[in-house]
Amino acid sequence: MTEFEKIIAAIEPFGFPYAPDIYDGSEERYFVYNYADERPVFYADDAPEAVKASMMVHLYLPAGENFIALKNQIRAALFSKGFTYPEVTVLREDDKRHIVFECDIEEEEE
Repeated sequence: MTEFEKIIAAIEPFGFPYAPDIYDGSEERYFVYNYADERPVFYADDAPEAVKASMMVHLYLPAGENFIALKNQIRAALFSKGFTYPEVTVLREDDKRHIVFECDIEEEEE
């Protein structure tokens, strides 16, 4: 299962639309996700044995909405799918609340 598939498995139960990188829909509540960084880890014989991916999951919702319980549920859902416990940044952008979940995961070997 890819990193994006694991993110989708974590966020799909919340019922909001989602998209990689850019959401072009008209819903007020939605997810966007992307790679923040990828780097090799665990070298052997001068070659990386695995890759650690840093991921960002963004939740957008109306600014006045109470988001605390939802934020905690999403954080737990990502963690349950194998990501590190997400760091969360809460931003306000005009009439939107932008919640950023940053977490890492080691890519599975193929």
